[in-house]
Amino acid sequence: MTSTAPSRPQRLRWQAVWQLHSPVVLVVRATPAECLQTLMRAAKPSTDRLHLRNLFAEGRRYYLEPQPNGFKLRSDNRLLWGGRRRTRVAATVFGGFSTPQDEITFIRLHSRMNVLYLLSGLVIPLFFSSIVIYMPWSPVVIGMVVTLLFVLSLLGHRFNAALQVNEMIYYVQKVIEDLPPVEVAELPASGPDVVLTNSDFREQWRKFYREQTQKDQEG
Repeated sequence: MTSTAPSRPQRLRWQAVWQLHSPVVLVVRATPAECLQTLMRAAKPSTDRLHLRNLFAEGRRYYLEPQPNGFKLRSDNRLLWGGRRRTRVAATVFGGFSTPQDEITFIRLHSRMNVLYLLSGLVIPLFFSSIVIYMPWSPVVIGMVVTLLFVLSLLGHRFNAALQVNEMIYYVQKVIEDLPPVEVAELPASGPDVVLTNSDFREQWRKFYREQTQKDQEG
């Protein structure tokens, strides 16, 4: 019985098509509770955090929901022509905490488009397609127009979701800057734990090659 599961290269290609943002990993010197508290506190605009005012441009708001070992983040904006109306939530950013050492936390961020928002991109193309199919055009032209309507609508929804994800990831990165960073100790110029440079490696390889060649000739 043959397996119909997609291969890894195929899965990677589909992920590249639907991926809204590459995964992000942040490292801070704080506990997961401190990270979550900092993110939740910064979600509300305040004059005490004027350095974060750019995060709320154009009426942008953030909605953070704690999850086991992480959080879920959504965002929307105020419509410029809609009064108090706001844009739809197009995507969600998921954050996961891991603590390999005490007081050091890794925050891993990945995103996903909301299914209902994606499906809403089919409403307008369906409406206009119901009109186009009755036009006195050739079937080829009608098919091209209908396909174009769906492609443009879905691409527009995807780009909007990707924009929201980009703003939310920037929000997390900017807020986490208020926490102590993890400083990586620099290695000395030489020592038992330092890897050889490229020039040293090539010289050692030539020496090893000459020794092996001489042994073969002597043998």
